[in-house]
Amino acid sequence: AASPVTQDPTLQASGANFTLAVDTSQFGRTFEDRSYMFHIRPRPSGVTGSNRIFNLNVRGKRGNIVQTYPATEYDFMPDVFEGRVGDYIHFQWTGCDTNPAGNAGEGTDGTDRSNMVQVMNLESSVPATAEWLKSNTPLFDTPELRLHFAMIGQTGCLTMEELLAKNNNNAGAVEQDKQNCMKLNAGTPYFDGGLIRMNSTGTFYYMNTRNNNFTNRGQKGSIAIVPLLPSWALALVLVGAGGFVLAGGVAGLIMYAKSHPHSGI
Repeated sequence: AASPVTQDPTLQASGANFTLAVDTSQFGRTFEDRSYMFHIRPRPSGVTGSNRIFNLNVRGKRGNIVQTYPATEYDFMPDVFEGRVGDYIHFQWTGCDTNPAGNAGEGTDGTDRSNMVQVMNLESSVPATAEWLKSNTPLFDTPELRLHFAMIGQTGCLTMEELLAKNNNNAGAVEQDKQNCMKLNAGTPYFDGGLIRMNSTGTFYYMNTRNNNFTNRGQKGSIAIVPLLPSWALALVLVGAGGFVLAGGVAGLIMYAKSHPHSGI
């Protein structure tokens, strides 16, 4: 059958003729495949249809501002999130292992990797210490969950001493070593942190330990969680509840007085 695609066809639309710029020698070629696939999963048991779920991802690619153009450097998306107690955040992000050779970045060349660790504030560039977390509200409730987001499920990790011995004290080779979990090299391009319920109010700050360097955009973010109802709404509910109780009491007294005319009420 003849192809429906013809060279620079003239077509009619909205009562007018238009000539389309179609080069049949190029039309079927793919120069930049920017197609993506995503799945919408069923809600897990215990997460009802009334629960709000938000995605928190990573955008950008390996490289400095010049090398990533027209894309962008690494950044959390959204990097400023506001939600309510009881909301769920699905922490997940993906990257690739085939970034252009020589693009600036940490860890194994050509790879994207991201993790998430809590920091004291956006001015800080070091993870919050265990002592600090004892006296402040942590973003993730348990030490196990905090470790999971920091290490992104890596296995087969070597210590710095083992890496140096393996690579003859070559710091550059240690940086590239696939078993260097301190650089997240043993992680996979896709990380699924799962649905996390936000149980505590407050503003939490976090960063990526791998990509937060001077040649790249600071990969940090904040999560602000407020009560389910704002303070003014809580006050209104309390006033309304108090008024309802008072009205019920008055109505009860009126009915009692009518049924007991000699009660003196």
